Amino acid sequence: MIRLATENDYDEVKEIFHKNRKWFPHVRTDYMKRMISKKNLILQDGVLITFHHTKRKQKVGDVQVERGETVLHQIVNKEIGNGKASEVLLEFFEWCPRNVYLSVRSDNLLACKFYDRMDMKLVGIHNWVNGTLKGKVYAKIKSD
Repeated sequence: MIRLATENDYDEVKEIFHKNRKWFPHVRTDYMKRMISKKNLILQDGVLITFHHTKRKQKVGDVQVERGETVLHQIVNKEIGNGKASEVLLEFFEWCPRNVYLSVRSDNLLACKFYDRMDMKLVGIHNWVNGTLKGKVYAKIKSD
């Protein structure tokens, strides 16, 4: 069962993001607190997932995401390689009401391989920093 983080989890959340600041340098303490208070942060078995369910159509890179679908912002495992990220992400996919989308830096090869193993489909591209930082858009499409 998916476990949403609470205010009591803040120190652990901060520690996990800090440990992985190479990939998440933009994640600030106010963001972490806001995601916890909005119930948009999962902390389960040392795995963090931040997300939101869209309230209206929006773009993730060059991909149109429909109202009610889920955008995964970050996923990070406290202990990389222990298999917990796969378990928690699969449970997250089941828990989400509709399709799940995410963007990832193209140079984050470990993450791209992980999303491929999780049977996510490469559906688009994303560019940050005026096109100088390339990214990919993945989706987990729910079958009807």
